[in-house]
Amino acid sequence: MATLAKPGSSSCLSFLKDALLLPSLNPKLFVPVFFLVSIPAFLVQVTNVLAIQPLTVNILELVNKLKNMDPSTAEYAKLMQEIMRDAREVIIIAIILCIAVFIISFAKQVVALFAASTTYSGDRYSLPELISKVIMKGRRIRGPLITIALVSVLELACMFLLAALLQLVIRQRGPFAMAAVLFAFLFIAFLYLNVVFMVAVAVSVADTERRGVTALGQAWRLMTQVWRKEGCVLVLVIELLSMVPSPLYMIALGYAKKSRAMGLTLLSVYALLSGVVQLFYFAAAMVYYYKATESEAAIAQDYVKIPTGEANA
Repeated sequence: MATLAKPGSSSCLSFLKDALLLPSLNPKLFVPVFFLVSIPAFLVQVTNVLAIQPLTVNILELVNKLKNMDPSTAEYAKLMQEIMRDAREVIIIAIILCIAVFIISFAKQVVALFAASTTYSGDRYSLPELISKVIMKGRRIRGPLITIALVSVLELACMFLLAALLQLVIRQRGPFAMAAVLFAFLFIAFLYLNVVFMVAVAVSVADTERRGVTALGQAWRLMTQVWRKEGCVLVLVIELLSMVPSPLYMIALGYAKKSRAMGLTLLSVYALLSGVVQLFYFAAAMVYYYKATESEAAIAQDYVKIPTGEANA
């Protein structure tokens, strides 16, 4: 049974307060989960600063040298070989990084959402207990895996669609304002769908009977029919909070060019701040699901209790 505020007794902002307080109910679990959530951002930025950026800078410098050289000379061929070698290294590093981030990102979603689900339900697991007794028990991981795979495909499709529409807006020869408004509307819809996708993963974690399309349908129904106002609040808060670490990231990149140590320190702080935001994101999605479901059940129960005309006859 949930240990937080009841759904019918508070405003549309109360579930965010519950999500914010949720980690404090089980610190021994959420502290390691927080670091797990922070790892992908830190891994990406450190790899970028220490490996990808130096190779990219070297490639650009070599390309500039080639502009003033005779293509028939041995020096030109030597520089081309060096460029190709650095380019291959960049590609290999990027592929390895993408695979590692994808695996860790999947793990962090599953672990964070299961942590939020069990803690909200009143259980107090440690991280090893959560993995062994909940996530790996009864193949419960299958549902979130299917749902995450589905929403990942949908997110990529939405991103490609937005990119194509942006190209049309840029090349638009007709009424620019109409095309820009259309793109802005679709961009806002994409932001809304991103939160729906996360709630769908939360559904598949909390409800073993729903996965993939059924989980997505349930999340869409909750956010558009059951708890619409709270769903809009969730989208607004999450999208605004996601922009909070961005200035620090830009500052960190600027310092990384002057002082690598300072840049890496600021990137570490950025990764931790991003971890805080994402952990709240996962907790809010899970609490939203439970609150919306409880609210729907309460409404249905009240509806059943309403006496009908036949009963009064």
